[in-house]
Amino acid sequence: MALSSALSNALSGLRFNSTAMALTSANIANASNSSYLRKTVDPITLLSGNQVGGVEAGTVRREFDAFIQRQLYSERSNGLYSSTRNTFLSRLDQAFGAPGSARALDTVMNNFATAFQTLQTSPESASARAGVINTATVLTQTLRNLSNTVQTMRQDAEQGLSDATRTLNGLLGDLQTMNERLRTTDKSDASRAGLLDQRDALVDQISQYVDVRVTYDSSDGVQLYGGNGFVLLSGTAPTLSFDARGQIGPANRYDPDPAKRTVGTITANVAGTSIDLVAQGVFKSGKIGALLELRDKSLVAAQDQLDQIAAGLAQALGTSSSSTPVSLTGPGPAQGFDTPLGPGLSDGDTVTVEATVNGVKQTFTFKRVDDLSVPISDSMSADPNDKVFRLTGNSAAGHASQMQAAIDAWASSNGAPAGAFQVSVSGGNLRVLADPSVAGAAVGAAKANVTAQSINGGGAALPFFVDQTAPGGLYSDRVTAGGAQLTGLASRIDLNPALKADPSGLVVMQTNPRTPDSDVTRPAFLNQALANAGRYFAPQAGIGSAQTPFQGSLLSYTRAVISAQSNEAATAKQLDEGQQVVVNQLQSRFDQSSAVNIDTEMTVLIQLQTSYGANARVMSAVREMFDILRQM
Repeated sequence: MALSSALSNALSGLRFNSTAMALTSANIANASNSSYLRKTVDPITLLSGNQVGGVEAGTVRREFDAFIQRQLYSERSNGLYSSTRNTFLSRLDQAFGAPGSARALDTVMNNFATAFQTLQTSPESASARAGVINTATVLTQTLRNLSNTVQTMRQDAEQGLSDATRTLNGLLGDLQTMNERLRTTDKSDASRAGLLDQRDALVDQISQYVDVRVTYDSSDGVQLYGGNGFVLLSGTAPTLSFDARGQIGPANRYDPDPAKRTVGTITANVAGTSIDLVAQGVFKSGKIGALLELRDKSLVAAQDQLDQIAAGLAQALGTSSSSTPVSLTGPGPAQGFDTPLGPGLSDGDTVTVEATVNGVKQTFTFKRVDDLSVPISDSMSADPNDKVFRLTGNSAAGHASQMQAAIDAWASSNGAPAGAFQVSVSGGNLRVLADPSVAGAAVGAAKANVTAQSINGGGAALPFFVDQTAPGGLYSDRVTAGGAQLTGLASRIDLNPALKADPSGLVVMQTNPRTPDSDVTRPAFLNQALANAGRYFAPQAGIGSAQTPFQGSLLSYTRAVISAQSNEAATAKQLDEGQQVVVNQLQSRFDQSSAVNIDTEMTVLIQLQTSYGANARVMSAVREMFDILRQM
């Protein structure tokens, strides 16, 4: 080999050593940088004819497992989803209290029921009456506090969505800029590997907010796709925005229809068109997916459960519902029931009727809904066997006529001729009769569920609890175009101020003549109403289903709510713990190939030092030979 060739080879070796040592030094300097991937470079042999002409540095290579990296993006998104839900649901579980604990809602409800049992035993006792008032006050305060906690958490989720949208929008913009830099940076440029690290770090951060599918173009730029294939980045990123609401309450709900939506949503401006990404199903996981699920589902269900309890309390103690069998002589409808109307049906009150014809049994719920813009739905009754019909106006005779028309239409559809049933007003009663000689017609039950208007109205029921914002404070489950009175009731329920001022109303049903202080009629009614195990609870709150709604007493439903919240929190915690294990294991596997190991880098430095020394000796030998030649 010529001396010049040997010198050239040694110089190329030193240049490669310099590049490799700089890369190794950078690896060591970034050992604690979690977004930095270990870099290596391989020597490329140069040929001059058939002879080795030295070496040069190849392309800088990042050491990582691409398959595990894609898995890590997906699982990190799931990890933020599970941890966000775990954090919120743990807060909610702490607010509701452990089942049976001193401050838990079921314990507060049980104390209230126990106070009524004491009142029934000693109705004339001032301490027994005070016990009912005190436990009722604690119960309403607990319901309002829990409702406030739920809405505060929904507000926190709303603010979290606003912050997350702002961050995600910035990250997408940064990634778009990075894509542009990669397109204009030559692939042989030594700085390109660092740009790729920054690109991957941006994708990793984005995956914490939304589950993304990643593809790469020829310049190593990325395209991102969210749920249902929505393009989050391809060339340019859409501008994301969130129209946060300043105050979130029980009535604030998400709806794909912008005119009905009363909470914020994430929109993308694409070519001048605003697209609702929540309606598009873009956020299926990640922190944003969890916050949406919490704000619009889990926390809404918690509020609905509280409202069901509040409504159950108000209606159980404040609604009279009784009937008396009727058997008349003579032809025509003669067998059935009288049910007292009392002060008349309020907007929202119901009449339930069970009828049979030709062996077909049907339960009807006739609900007074004066707002004709409100559609009537069978879901207005929690009983899955009910058919719901509308009643309107104040006239009892008008209600009877409306009921007659609905029952006749049903009877006709089941082969019964006209005249099988009769609905009328008799005195202060609504009378529902059947003619058993016509198609086996029968009335199995008929009850008007009438809201009590005053404490001393003469009936056992009384407006024990009030709706703080309702006219006269009465809760009657009315429904208008503005929404259902049920929504948010737990945040507005209170003990009737008149009872606070004069607890004698717990016993005294009327003042002229005055009910004796020792009379047990009202205490017995109230005690029995709380213990009634036949009450249905709407499945929309997440307890029970449409086909098999929860049926039981108020206390049993409250226990079911506490248990459901506790179980959901425990499940969320368990899922999060499992998901974090998955993320940590994937990160560990990824780090095995990509993270910098100081021992490994020191070994490389020793190898490079040895190579440097060998090349230096060659150069020294060549210099000595040139010196000898010059001296000859």
